Amino acid sequence: MSRQEVSSSASGFGARARSLMSSSKPRAVASLGIVLGLGAIGTLAAWSDTATATSGVFSTGSIDLEIAGEQGNPDAYAFTEFSTAGMYPGDRVSAALPVTNTGSVPITYMISAAASNSDMAPHLNTLLEDGEPNSDSGNRCSGNSLGPQARLVKNGSVDLFDGPRTLAPGESENVCFQIRLVTDTPTSVEGKSVDVSFNFHATTA
Repeated sequence: MSRQEVSSSASGFGARARSLMSSSKPRAVASLGIVLGLGAIGTLAAWSDTATATSGVFSTGSIDLEIAGEQGNPDAYAFTEFSTAGMYPGDRVSAALPVTNTGSVPITYMISAAASNSDMAPHLNTLLEDGEPNSDSGNRCSGNSLGPQARLVKNGSVDLFDGPRTLAPGESENVCFQIRLVTDTPTSVEGKSVDVSFNFHATTA
């Protein structure tokens, strides 16, 4: 073999070796670049964000019931027109009150009657209607009944409505109160008297 051939062979081997070595580096770098690229994708997936929504203002409404334009609380409304003296069996008295919701929310309300410790109480029938007193009909209330006739309870209380009445803000209605001394009242209650309180209880509808 001539020296030129050996040299040429050696030269060719070296060139191939250099070529392999030089071509392997870009592949390694490219592979490393792929790994870094995958790592970058994983990091992006871990990113996060937050947002906050701020509410508006919350405030309470008001509940306010008035009878004949007065609060009736803490001092009771003086229902002086609903009284009488010298009643006899079968006698009747009536008077009306406007009830108004002056608050800002709808309400329901009830009325109860509380009698004092008097023997006269159980002989009085109470009835509420939505009209006005009518002297031409024996002091009966006109309109529709708002509940059943109820006997007063001695030193006790009785509800007068069938169920709660509803009033929208600013709404008003008339309540006519009627009391009658029953016809079979015994003579043992002659000269007696009784105090009656009508209690209004309102809650949000």
